[in-house]
Amino acid sequence: MGKDGHGNEIYALSIKGERGMPYRLVESFLRINKIPRSNLLMVDSGVGDNFYLLAGRFFNRSGFLAPLGWFLTYTGIKKLYGELTRLSTVVRDGLGKSLD
Repeated sequence: MGKDGHGNEIYALSIKGERGMPYRLVESFLRINKIPRSNLLMVDSGVGDNFYLLAGRFFNRSGFLAPLGWFLTYTGIKKLYGELTRLSTVVRDGLGKSLD
């Protein structure tokens, strides 16, 4: 999604209906690549779905309408970006330092 004020990369990962899977996925990735857990901070945003994300999920299931689904999903994420940024800022300010 971008970089924070310290130059750290910010990503968004979501798997509907399986709240624990993103954590397990990322923890496995870190373990396999021998990356210390201290190099990562995960924020459970709890941000709900909006119309664009719901429509995007529907159209992504159709082969020829998938490009429309991708666009709607992208738009839905962009609509939530402000809330995600606010949550990330709160967490970053709570740490008071770079994760590097």
